Amino acid sequence: MKSSSPSLPAAVREAVVSALGASPVAEEFAWMSWSGTVWRLAVADRTVFVKRAANLAGERDRLAWLEGSWPGPGVIGFFHEADDDWLVTHAVLGVPMFHESVGWDPVQVANKLGQILRKLHATEATDCPFGVKKPGHVLIHGDYCLPNVLVHQGELSGLVDVGGAGLGNPEDDLAAGVWTLQYNYGKGFGGAFLDAYGWPPMTEQALEKLRRKYAR
Repeated sequence: MKSSSPSLPAAVREAVVSALGASPVAEEFAWMSWSGTVWRLAVADRTVFVKRAANLAGERDRLAWLEGSWPGPGVIGFFHEADDDWLVTHAVLGVPMFHESVGWDPVQVANKLGQILRKLHATEATDCPFGVKKPGHVLIHGDYCLPNVLVHQGELSGLVDVGGAGLGNPEDDLAAGVWTLQYNYGKGFGGAFLDAYGWPPMTEQALEKLRRKYAR
């Protein structure tokens, strides 16, 4: 049964059907954020996502560059229709770590979020064509919030919404991490996240200042 079926341009729907091997049985709205609107389309155990936004070329290019370094969705097709970009990707195994099926409490989520970020920031990225090369800059996600970090069997399985990924200040991702934990769980978990990452201890005032650096 279809739910909130998207009105897809012909070329986009053709790419979806080709990837799924049949017309999608389930079509539903997945989410909307500053980075675009996303739909989930599926046939049996095969799922693809369609994202629509004003400019998705950067995300498409980053997904291609990150392949083999960070786990993420494979690109099926890219189109410009109805004055917007449309990005069709394969589904990524896993769910956001705050999903009830994972069964983690907020402290466990904060710890894992920090541990994963530490590994991501250690990625070799000297030849990264995105962002700014400066002393202290690392490969950052650019929107390191809980819905964008997927896990499977307790480990990182995929990263989505990587349109802002590139060389940058690690504090940008740290600020997003503190913000997303407070948004989802309330105050008190940013410190555990930073500790797991390996960041020097911060006062509550400094922690709040860091959180406010994430502006969405």
